[in-house]
Amino acid sequence: MKRFSTGLIVGALGAVLFLFLVGQIPTTGLEGVDDRMIVHRMPLWEKATKFYIRHREFQQWAEEAASGETDPQRRVLRLMEWTRSQVKPIPTGFPFVDDHISHIVLRHYGNDGQLSEVFTALTTYTGNEGRWEAYRLPGAKGRVALCFVKSNGKWWVFDVWNGGWFETESGQIATIDDFKHPERLRQRGQAPELLGGVSYISYFQDVQGVFRRSFSRARGQMPWHRFLMVIGLEPEDGPGAYPRPLNP
Repeated sequence: MKRFSTGLIVGALGAVLFLFLVGQIPTTGLEGVDDRMIVHRMPLWEKATKFYIRHREFQQWAEEAASGETDPQRRVLRLMEWTRSQVKPIPTGFPFVDDHISHIVLRHYGNDGQLSEVFTALTTYTGNEGRWEAYRLPGAKGRVALCFVKSNGKWWVFDVWNGGWFETESGQIATIDDFKHPERLRQRGQAPELLGGVSYISYFQDVQGVFRRSFSRARGQMPWHRFLMVIGLEPEDGPGAYPRPLNP
């Protein structure tokens, strides 16, 4: 019994030492500020701790934004409203910062793509896969970042930056398929009728093409998916990482 206890103590100390040494492995994190790239160096234990904290933050934000809503349509609109209330356009004179998705919420400002990142992360954390892609209409002055949220095998379409979406005649949020007949849709939300000198709905004319180019970084914020990515059983997050989705 004494030998067994001694073995347990030695084994436990060995495990602690091993974890301590692994935790000291140097890692890096990248932060883009305007046109500069900053490299932050930290031990693995610090990076892992920050990763888990960010994951918990998104869980809490998603719960807060959804406010207990169980209806999928009303919930996703609440997530959109929460994103727009928490993340504002970049103030004049402030730098454009490209780093972790959670930092966008903590800074409370970002561009159209960053609002889309936050929104699609929230939808993913509440059970509806989200993707996004920025799109510039040929001949128009502006662009839109279209967000796609999967529900019951179909994909709703949103423009979080401008606060716009479309609905069918029955009052359902328009899916990609519904844009094959734009004359049957009605505009909802706060987006203007004209954007960049052209009609707002014109930005949705190639919605299927934009969807095929869309991507997500949301799953990589979740520990289990990140673990699968690290060991190579799931592709890394980010543009070009996942196979482009097929037309629904």
